[in-house]
Amino acid sequence: MKKYLLVLPAIFLAYLSNGQDIAARLKVNGKWGYIDKTGKFFIEPKYEGAQPFCEGLAAVRQDGKWGYIDLKGNVVVPLKLEGAEPFSNGLAKVRPDNKFGFVDKTGKLVIPATLDKAGNFSEGLARVRTGEFWGYVNQKGDMVIPAKFTGAQNFKEGMAMVKVKDSWGFIDTKGNMIVNPTYPGMDIKPFTETTKGSTEDND
Repeated sequence: MKKYLLVLPAIFLAYLSNGQDIAARLKVNGKWGYIDKTGKFFIEPKYEGAQPFCEGLAAVRQDGKWGYIDLKGNVVVPLKLEGAEPFSNGLAKVRPDNKFGFVDKTGKLVIPATLDKAGNFSEGLARVRTGEFWGYVNQKGDMVIPAKFTGAQNFKEGMAMVKVKDSWGFIDTKGNMIVNPTYPGMDIKPFTETTKGSTEDND
């Protein structure tokens, strides 16, 4: 095994201590690997791209394709995907080709890749776009909140920001409007701004 001399700044150590699954990504000579809290590589830097470990798995890229590995470095989802994001609520958003879908931890495509855009699962629901409008699906892929919004954000604490025409409001997990959409985007923010949404743009 190759040896690496690592000097970790305090800010990096702070990030590491709060990271998912006590693992952090580190890039050495243009390749990504994973280190533990001691700074020791437990997965050697060999990947072109890497996502954080979430729920025991991490998305990694090699030869231009994405897949998932476990904490031992075993490939559990073959590196054949065009795009992949961290797991959340037991599912991960993937892009096998030009559309988005969701896989489980065995790599099974449980929600077909037919979506134009999608966010990550949060509180059992994921925002998805088909055509021009956004709605929400459950973990079975059922559209439980119809796609009728011009914009949408992830659920947090039972609420999600949605856009109707040019104004934003809030809905609950049943799709009921609890704050009417009367606010421009610049004038309203989520009740908590600690939630990270999808890496995909939300137009």
